[in-house]
Amino acid sequence: MPERNLESFEFRGPKPRTIGILVIFLIIFIFLWGSFAIVPAGHRGVVLWWGSVEKRVMGEGLNFKVPIAERVIRVDVRVQPHPFKEIDAASKEYQMVKLTGMMNFHIDPSYVNDLYQKVGLDFANKVIDPAFNDFVKEVVPIYQITEILPKREEIRKRAMKKLGDNLSRYHIIVDDIYFANIRFSPEYEKAVEAKQVAQQQVETQRQVLAQREIEAHQKVATAKGEAESILVVAQGQAKANEVLSRSISPILVEYKGIEKWNGILPQVSGGAVPFLDIGKMGGGGGKK
Repeated sequence: MPERNLESFEFRGPKPRTIGILVIFLIIFIFLWGSFAIVPAGHRGVVLWWGSVEKRVMGEGLNFKVPIAERVIRVDVRVQPHPFKEIDAASKEYQMVKLTGMMNFHIDPSYVNDLYQKVGLDFANKVIDPAFNDFVKEVVPIYQITEILPKREEIRKRAMKKLGDNLSRYHIIVDDIYFANIRFSPEYEKAVEAKQVAQQQVETQRQVLAQREIEAHQKVATAKGEAESILVVAQGQAKANEVLSRSISPILVEYKGIEKWNGILPQVSGGAVPFLDIGKMGGGGGKK
């Protein structure tokens, strides 16, 4: 069998021309793909030219950009919540107060490039939290500790205005603020709890006394009604007796006696003529 050296084998892989065409198509595809940027709904695109922030801002949808040279940073401009960390402050009488809350905000879509250039995307920790911290330490000392809960809505409105003015320079718009929790020192909370218990006990005793007073009034009213009822009956009976006494005459008495006489004369001893008492005869005509 004849020997064959390496030079006798023909290389049957892709030809250089084919490889070149594939490379060209790949470059074209990368160029075309890199020429467009898609910005989702509720976002804006910050355009960087070799890392430098440009003045133009990309809107939602398909946008053209220079491949390789330009890069797009997508920034959310929808309303989004940001929870505040718990902050310690002191009331007017130096009582400890702890506040936590939530802020709804959004970024002005026209100035996302300015925010990105000045602060970056980590603006919540760099800008929002310090602004809320300063507000709490500045406003809470104005109020006495007993005023903080009743004036919670007033403090909330102050926070909206104060933080709104502070964050507007970074084009962050405050939509609303909520205080999730307001806590005081354990000693003050115990004192408030003891006061509430005492007030509840006083209110309970007041209700008991009021109930007893109502029952007493009811008994007085009942007794008064019964007395008036007895008086009315007595007055009626007295009036009836008076009318009855006026209607009785001697003749009527004799007549009633005759009606009741059984016709038997009383029997007496001796020769005297018996005296007939008609009234008595009517009452006991059958007796001897």
